[in-house]
Amino acid sequence: MIKIYKKDSYNSRFLKLLLLGIISMGTMVSCDKELEQFPSNAFAADNFWTSESNANIALTGAYRGSVEYGTQVVPTDWWTYCGIVFMEFATDNAYDRRGDNSTQNRLTNGTLLPNNNVVNGYWKGSYKRIAICNDFLENIEKVDMEQAKIDRMKAEVRFLRATQYFYLSQFWGAAPLVTTTLTPDEANNVDKASKAELVSFVTDELEAAAAALPAFGDLKASEIGRASKQAALAFLGRLYLGEKNFSGASAVYKQIIDMGDNIIDPDYKSLFIPSNENSSENIFSAQYFGGRLGIHFRSMPIRQLPLGGIL
Repeated sequence: MIKIYKKDSYNSRFLKLLLLGIISMGTMVSCDKELEQFPSNAFAADNFWTSESNANIALTGAYRGSVEYGTQVVPTDWWTYCGIVFMEFATDNAYDRRGDNSTQNRLTNGTLLPNNNVVNGYWKGSYKRIAICNDFLENIEKVDMEQAKIDRMKAEVRFLRATQYFYLSQFWGAAPLVTTTLTPDEANNVDKASKAELVSFVTDELEAAAAALPAFGDLKASEIGRASKQAALAFLGRLYLGEKNFSGASAVYKQIIDMGDNIIDPDYKSLFIPSNENSSENIFSAQYFGGRLGIHFRSMPIRQLPLGGIL
């Protein structure tokens, strides 16, 4: 059968199909744009490092690290309530009433195994903060802000990262030394650094942070809780004590004393009530602001320094 098409009818159908195709393509492009939207409840790396306010959010994230709130049976960070208290299970100061099968008590009774969830909590918490710090240090220079502010933030984050390697060196000895953001494949093929390498790294980082950070007495009221020169020196002194470098520890602590910014509070009881929580005896204590992405972790009282500082 021979089909006969009218020219006008054919042109009309062709134009309709062409128009339909253009509309479909436009719809697909529109859908793609919708799918490319950044999440409203989080920040994407592609559009984050663009402002000073975002840089401050990232800095807060480095201070917070892996800190989580609420009831915990495994510490999420060295500086959480559980993170502090659970270390007492490694001494004769604490005992879990659940008995010898408690994973907490395995820190004390000689049955500690590599898969202990309490120990794993400290390990994971350290490397989460380290990853946050590495990401910060790799990207902060992208932000259009005063170089002096960038340099101070970098010193704070280097200090925070060094504190985690301080703990790792003192409690594990050898551990991976990661100073850059890793791909999954790289993360699965990291070798351990020796304890000596970790101690050397922490020493260098804390010395650099101490040289770049403002003194405790120079912190503004709005900056209470941010790292200071004394905070870096206090951790450095604690590292020296752990390594039995007593002359080095003595010299570092003498620097803190000679600066005169920190004192032994004459009213010890007041250190435990809100009205004096920011006593100058507390060398390092981050602040908590409810509902404002704030954090709150342990302070470092100067009266503890001769005994070894913090955990």
